[in-house]
Amino acid sequence: MAMPDSLREFFTGVGYLHAGVLYFFRTPALWRYALIPMVIILVLYAVVLAVLIVWVIPFLTGFLPDPETWNVWLRWLIYAARVVIGITTVAAALITGALLLTTFYEAFGAFFFDALVMRFEAMRYNVEHTPLPWRTNLRFMLHSLWFSVVTAGWSLLLLLPAMFIPFVGWIPSALIVGYRYGLTYAFSSAFADGTELAVLRQSAARNRMLMLGFGCAGCLWLLIPFSAILLLPGFAVGGAMIYRERLRPRSAV
Repeated sequence: MAMPDSLREFFTGVGYLHAGVLYFFRTPALWRYALIPMVIILVLYAVVLAVLIVWVIPFLTGFLPDPETWNVWLRWLIYAARVVIGITTVAAALITGALLLTTFYEAFGAFFFDALVMRFEAMRYNVEHTPLPWRTNLRFMLHSLWFSVVTAGWSLLLLLPAMFIPFVGWIPSALIVGYRYGLTYAFSSAFADGTELAVLRQSAARNRMLMLGFGCAGCLWLLIPFSAILLLPGFAVGGAMIYRERLRPRSAV
């Protein structure tokens, strides 16, 4: 029995996602575009941790009584409280940093992922992009930001039925958010090509199952803690593949 065309397109989208990840890991020339934002984040974390240890923790422990004024047998309570405050502060910072690591990596990596896509397209498709005017770049950035905000809004809104309808309640959220999430990974390639968001969305609508497979597979992979650190650069490469091979309009510059 032949596979339906819609299902075949869905799995083709999944294949593009994995092809992008594999291409990235097999191409050392692209690794630096992922390592640079990670180094920036680690340096930022180190600075924050140093500030906590040098200034914040001494400030917090300063509210405790002077142990020298306490009975020698009770001073250990003050010292123990100091240790607890120090450990709690550092632990809270580390947990918060771990929870926000993916978000920071995506934010700091956005610029480098654009450069990653341009390098990839030059290597695979022999495409050399010319710099766009700053007004065009600004417009594309605002379009991308608005698209992300609306996608986040949809994801929150669609969580409501999921809270009251077991299992199937998650399906609308997974489909809509997965589709829109997948489309965002074609932005770097499309915008560098001068393709407007409205045109890209029209092209994606004609390949809905393709984008759905790409985006839903990406969302599933990102459920693994910290997987984004390894996968997001490959998602960007996969998005460029989909744009170049399936979404690029004939009228694109």
